[in-house]
This record gives sequence, C-alpha cells and structure tokens, in this order.
Amino acid sequence: MQSLISKIFMSTLRLIFHSPLSDSSKLSDNAAKLTKDKKSKYKPSKNFIHSKHTTDGVKYEKLANRNCKTEKVILMIHGGGFKIELNDFYRRLAEKYSKMFCGATVINVDYGRFPEHQLPSQMHDVVKIYLHLLDEGVKNSDIVFIGDSAGATLAMTSSLWLRDNGYPMPNHIVCFSLWADATSSGDSKIKNAYTDPFYGIAKHKKIEDNLHLLRRISKYVLNVDRTDPYISPLFGSFEKFPKVTLICGTAELDESDSDRVYEKLKSAGADAELHKFEGMCHCFQLFSFLPESKTAYNLVKSRIMEEQR
Repeated sequence: MQSLISKIFMSTLRLIFHSPLSDSSKLSDNAAKLTKDKKSKYKPSKNFIHSKHTTDGVKYEKLANRNCKTEKVILMIHGGGFKIELNDFYRRLAEKYSKMFCGATVINVDYGRFPEHQLPSQMHDVVKIYLHLLDEGVKNSDIVFIGDSAGATLAMTSSLWLRDNGYPMPNHIVCFSLWADATSSGDSKIKNAYTDPFYGIAKHKKIEDNLHLLRRISKYVLNVDRTDPYISPLFGSFEKFPKVTLICGTAELDESDSDRVYEKLKSAGADAELHKFEGMCHCFQLFSFLPESKTAYNLVKSRIMEEQR
C-alpha cells in the first residue's frame, strides 16, 4: 500500500510537471545544463577515502571505506538520460551504498555523455571499467552492478556484451526504473499516461493527441537500431545471466520495461526478482525521505547480502 506521504508527494509532482509551464521532453536536457561543468563541493564523510582515476580513456571515481568488512565491490552507474555528468548527488549516494553493504568499495563510472558521445559508447565505457577491476584482481563474483534509469540500461547492456564476448559476468545486477525499450512500445506508456509525474500528461489532455510525447523516441536513439540489445536490452536474450533485481513504480511510463525484461529473465532461467511499488514514480528511491525508498533499499540490501549469511 502506498504511504500517505508519497501520495501527497506524487500529487505535488504532478501539479508541477503537468502544468503548462513544464515541458517533459526537455527534463533531461535541463538537468544536463544544470550539472554541466559544475564544480564539485563534495567532501567525503568520516572513514571514507575518495579518489579520481582514468583507465583506457574512461574516468571513474573510487570510494573506499576504512570500515570495510566485505570483498564486495559496487560498480555504480548513474542515470540522467545519458546526458548528465557524474555529480555530487551520486557521490553522496555512493556513501549510502557502501554503508548498506558492509563498507563495500564503490566505483562510480563517469561515462561519456550524449551528444558528444553517441550510444553505445557509454556501454563500452562501463565494460572498460569492469574489465579494469578484473585486471586489478577483483573477482567477478564480488562485483555488483547498480544502476538507475539510463544507468540501469547500461548495467544490463554491458552485462549482455560481457556474456556475448566470453567474459565473466558480475555476480548481481540491480536496476532501478530500467529503461529497456528504445522503441517505446510498452503498454504502460498509455496505462500510466496520467500517473507519471515527470513524463506523463495532465488529465484534461487526450492520450490520442499526445502519443508523440508518451511514445516519443529519444534523441540519443534516433540514428541507431532501436532493437539492438546493446541499445535496448529488452531485445536481448538472457541465458546464463547473473542474479538480477528490478525495482520500479507502478506510476511510471517505463513500468512495462521492467515487466517484460523480468518475464524474459525468468523464461531464460535467471535468478530474477521484480519489486513494484504502488503509485511510485520513475526512480522514486532517490527521494530518500519516502518510506518506499527505504523499503526499496532494504530489499536490495537483503538480496545482495543473502549469500553472506
């Protein structure tokens, strides 16, 4: 059951983003402008050591915890429509993940952004960082991919690439609000047209007049094969895939992306779980004050740490 605070919060978001003053098609562009070249003010909290690195032309940041009690390494892939730079919000989130997983080291991938870097180059950036970790002696069985939105896409596509090219895969993939279908064919694009606060439409508008918004094709996939599994993981096969945990809200336009990927994972025999949160929006877990956010993170924590019990 959806909490009262999240009902109020979701309603407030809809009032803001469904107003005539808001243009949902420009949300990621506007966010990218706000974060572009913004000077970081992040200072690691006590017991954390933060450092910046580059390998094979790809930047990444490492967060080490002095209280580490695990061999696990979290490879964290941020969201933002492939346009948003790695920023202080995700640096602080890395600390949360480390604390959640017994002081695990967190690697934050700073992949190239669109339009300077075209898809699927971002997938290859993630692969390079992962293979670098293996070269440094980290066991693939200790690595967990965690991504939200576009970051979840990259977690899945890079894992597909690793399998297809004969490399060992990560132990676990966690996807928050997975974007898996660049063709925008899911039924939730219509079912959740009025409930998605960020990408949906106001109730007075007709769905048939706004299909260009609800089923819009993103700029970053206009010139690629949108059914390529390295672009849209929905169209991949998931045989011999690692453990996968999917988290999404029932109010988001991309709800059916998680549904369909989950069904394909289960059909392929993968150890997959899908947890759907009633009335919640895209990447709701990032709003840490919501009870549903805490529940989602606790589910992920339990699932990742269960083999250590």
